[in-house]
Amino acid sequence: MAATVTEESPEVRTTDEAPDAVPAWQGRLVALRRAVTRPRPRPEPGQRRAEPPPREPFEMTGANVVAIAMVMISILLLIFGAYLFGGSALSERRQQDVAFAQMKKDLALATVPVSGAIPRGTPVGIITIPHLGVEQVFEMGSSSAETRHGPGLRPDTVLPGQAGVSVLIGRRATGGAPFRDLDQLSPGDLIEVVTGQGEFTYVVDVVRTSDANVQIEPAESRLTLVTSDPAVINRRTLQVSAALDGKALPASTGLAGGASADPADLAGAHLGTHTTALLLWSQALLLVVVATTWGALRMRWRAVWIGAVPTIAALMWLVFENLTLLLPNTL
Repeated sequence: MAATVTEESPEVRTTDEAPDAVPAWQGRLVALRRAVTRPRPRPEPGQRRAEPPPREPFEMTGANVVAIAMVMISILLLIFGAYLFGGSALSERRQQDVAFAQMKKDLALATVPVSGAIPRGTPVGIITIPHLGVEQVFEMGSSSAETRHGPGLRPDTVLPGQAGVSVLIGRRATGGAPFRDLDQLSPGDLIEVVTGQGEFTYVVDVVRTSDANVQIEPAESRLTLVTSDPAVINRRTLQVSAALDGKALPASTGLAGGASADPADLAGAHLGTHTTALLLWSQALLLVVVATTWGALRMRWRAVWIGAVPTIAALMWLVFENLTLLLPNTL
């Protein structure tokens, strides 16, 4: 009897091992998707949807009033600072462009005043400092009203090129800061001046502060440039003195021309009594702000503010211009 051979079927193995584990971050992502896509329960017919609780009204307490006032004052100070170190430079640059055009015309026609009592604000010359890259028209008068447009000649001193001492006062931080780098001058540097009487060259021989005990040698004609030191603090003045290289002309301006000294023309002085225009423009600004706020509360505020913003900006500019007159003329 033949033996039968049977093939054993392969064994079917079972395992208790779990499938590959799902990463934790993937599980959280799936849960987040389910939470986002879960339909919100709808209210039953006739049932009102729950409304959010009403907001508490703003209470004008003393602390809130003080906080709002401090915020507004801080904003105004920031805007005024931006005007001092940015906006005033734009105003000075525009005034200088106008003054240069007028000086070129007056020099060509020989109508630049060179004697007698010259009115304040009259352009009387051009000063050039090659080492600093400075070229500025200077006016008669050195109060804050004149130096905000460029350097100013002290009225009780002579015109550059004439026998005596000429004093030019300029700003170091605001109003374009024409004398910002005056401390970088050193003995031997040149200063060139053009007036209605011709061109003159001065040679720097002394650079000092007002509290330094430095002797200045006498010269037939001397030019002194004065500004603040440090730049934004009216603590002392920085003075650059230069002697004329050449023959001086007879004095016909300053005290010799009948001009009188004014305390507001001294270095570091300000127009403390010039407050009428400041008060008037401040009141106009306040009225416009109040009217704009009232209109915004009763009409479409966007339309009101679109028309009011240019007016407010123009009035703020005028207020700041008059406010700078209360600052030192060398700042």
